Amino acid sequence: MAEPVAEERVLREWVARDADAADEVTDVEAASTREMTDALLEAKPGAASFLGRDRPIRWYRTDLDRDEFTALRPVDGPEDLLWREVSTDGTLVGVAERLQADGPEPLDAAGIDTGAVREYRDELSDGVLPDPLIVRTRRGATPWFVADGNHRATAVGLRLLETGRYEPQPAYVAVSANPVVRPLIDRVRGAFQRLRGRSIAHRTAPRGRRGTSPEDASGAAADSSTPADRRGTRSE
Repeated sequence: MAEPVAEERVLREWVARDADAADEVTDVEAASTREMTDALLEAKPGAASFLGRDRPIRWYRTDLDRDEFTALRPVDGPEDLLWREVSTDGTLVGVAERLQADGPEPLDAAGIDTGAVREYRDELSDGVLPDPLIVRTRRGATPWFVADGNHRATAVGLRLLETGRYEPQPAYVAVSANPVVRPLIDRVRGAFQRLRGRSIAHRTAPRGRRGTSPEDASGAAADSSTPADRRGTRSE
């Protein structure tokens, strides 16, 4: 079950875990949300770019089930960190499949620290649950991308492939507006309102007497007006 969580809490954990981001602030525990956001944008301009681009953001704390986890994708990062290039299917479990099938060389060449992946995998085997992943997505049926925790997620995927075992993984999920879905909804709503307006106009249009057209009826109504009506009345 997803529970709302304060952005400040998520960013503080993220900055504390990332040495480069932590170097950008004087005191992680005392840093403001704005300072932590700026630090992450400076240290991780690719992975953290949604913090400045996709406002407003709602944050949730949840435990990912197996289907949610196996669909996770790596987020865009530095040009020399090619997660998607080595994945067999575009997901992080696909990265683990590549590691299992071809060994560490393809991942090492892509800038991925396979030593860290195996270390996390061994910790999982010892019962140590990894820190929460930080995942971003948009409203609607859009993919979930891991902004922080790609090595940890790959380790979970590797253990899943090796043992068939999976324990729900903790995650903070950032949900932002969908720039495609929202305009589409607005267009559909506008079209519905226009059709509804035409329907109402059709139902309330004046009808002529039997054997006469609406135009004849409107003309008859005009002829039945009193002389005073035809002369008009003083405007107020």
